[in-house]
Amino acid sequence: MTTSIMFCTYNRLDFTKRMLDSFLKNTTSPYHLLIVDNGSTDGTQEYLATTLHNIHGNESCLGVEFQFNQKNKGIAVGRNQGLLMAQKYKDDYLSTLDNDIEFPVNWLENCIDILKVNPTFALGMNFEHINYPLHTINGKEFQVKPAGNLGTACTVFPQSLHQAIGYFTTEYGLYGEEDADYFFRARMAGYQMGYLKENGVHFGEGPEDTGPYREFKTKQHADNLAKFQANCHAYMARRKPFFIPYSE
Repeated sequence: MTTSIMFCTYNRLDFTKRMLDSFLKNTTSPYHLLIVDNGSTDGTQEYLATTLHNIHGNESCLGVEFQFNQKNKGIAVGRNQGLLMAQKYKDDYLSTLDNDIEFPVNWLENCIDILKVNPTFALGMNFEHINYPLHTINGKEFQVKPAGNLGTACTVFPQSLHQAIGYFTTEYGLYGEEDADYFFRARMAGYQMGYLKENGVHFGEGPEDTGPYREFKTKQHADNLAKFQANCHAYMARRKPFFIPYSE
């Protein structure tokens, strides 16, 4: 079983270095790494390009592909570019990552072990402030999240989910409710949500998550909440299809 891992970056080079160090140490299942940079200006693109050989040196890595945008097109566009890049590989699973997380050992292999016998789930690592009840389903124990979305800081899901609901909507601008919208549509398509037993570390939150970028994200969420709620009602009423084609 192989996975297309779609990793989005935008500045915060120190975060990216720390994340990649954890990723390379703890990812043992075969993968293609697809990196989309949204116009970083702090040396991130140069760093990624010059360290390509180090990424290829990881024995689980089947290949690396870059998309270097000249400007910030937003996280939804970045995710869509990654999904589009992934289609040529036809890997069994898809994964989205952010550049400010750390991983438990064998996180991807553990996700795939669960998904192989629970193919209508999407999984992630829990970065929330609460843990959800552990359930054993088809012999695999993991946290089951009964409502809400997974976020896209770290998710793994089968190709069938992408085929069912398509791409991320770009209606919310550079940043907003694109992840909540995606996984709301996933639930509409009959998928459930869960987390590994082992939690990850989201080191970009808390004391690190301050300043203009935090203010930007807070404003984007506030501005997009009403639109997200309206879209959910439209999906449920079948006034709006929950399959979304590729767009930038």
